[in-house]
Amino acid sequence: MVFARTKIMIHDWCFEEAPTEMFLNYTGPNPQLALKQYVETLKTVFRVRDSEIQEKNFNWDRSGKEEKFDLEFEVRKDMDKNTYLFIQGGLEGTIMPSEEFGKEGHVRVRITAAVRTEYPQDTFWQKSLIYEFFRVMYHKLIYVSLWEKYMAECRESVRYFLEEMKAYLNLLQRSGV
Repeated sequence: MVFARTKIMIHDWCFEEAPTEMFLNYTGPNPQLALKQYVETLKTVFRVRDSEIQEKNFNWDRSGKEEKFDLEFEVRKDMDKNTYLFIQGGLEGTIMPSEEFGKEGHVRVRITAAVRTEYPQDTFWQKSLIYEFFRVMYHKLIYVSLWEKYMAECRESVRYFLEEMKAYLNLLQRSGV
C-alpha cells in the first residue's frame, strides 16, 4: 500500500455488475457463531493476518429480549508495491432465546471487494510530465496483465469466501450447535 499525501488511485470493483456487494442470508440456530467463522474465513481465504483485518464498526444491542448486532470489517491485502485488494464486509442480524438450541435467529453476511492501484504524486519528479508519460506507458503496456490477474484472483477469492461461509452456515443449520 502506498502512503502518500497525494496520489493517483485506480479503483475497480472485482464484480462489475451492480450491486457489487454479495450477500448470504441464514436463519436458524446460533447465528452468533458466524462472527468467529467470518473472521477465520477472511484470514484463510485472503491469506491475511489478524493485524490486516480492521474492525470498522461493532454494534451489539443486548438491551431487549432480542439481541441485534451489526459488525463491519475492512481488509487491505498487498499484492505488489502499488496494488492491494480492498475488501469490505460484515454481518448483521438478530438473536432470540430458544428452548431447543439455546439461541436462534438470523444473520446476513455481506462482502464486497476491489482492486486498487495507487501511484504517489509527492515529489517534483512524480508530478512531472515525463514521469507521467512513462508511468502511463508502463501501466498500459506491462501492468495491465498483472491487473487482470489480480482482478481474477479477487473474484475467485470472493466466490471461495462465500462458498466457505455458506458451507459453515449449512453445517450450523444441520447441527444446531
